[in-house]
Amino acid sequence: MHEVHLVRAIVETVEQQAAAHQAACVKRVKIRFNRLTSHSAGHVRFAFNLVKKDSKLVKGAKLSLNEVEPLLRCKCGHKFHGHHLPEVCPKCASVDVTPVNSTDLVLESFEIEK
Repeated sequence: MHEVHLVRAIVETVEQQAAAHQAACVKRVKIRFNRLTSHSAGHVRFAFNLVKKDSKLVKGAKLSLNEVEPLLRCKCGHKFHGHHLPEVCPKCASVDVTPVNSTDLVLESFEIEK
């Protein structure tokens, strides 16, 4: 599962930053993603629950997922919301479109307890 590797990297970042702030534990981790990724909310939750078990600081953390609507830009310059790739531009019918917002899993924030 590719999500496990990505979530592990996020958890490692949270651990490092939380430790630098002398945190006793992490209470919540907030991750942003969009539907253009191959990651579903269920897969990300499963991966997070699996990975956090190995973390002293993140073990009890809750996960908040922020799913953003994918924004695409066509070669004609038109921007529109899409649901998958390839997507057809509603203005010119081209399939030469690229994502505008990130398709990565992104750590938005986390809450700690000292």
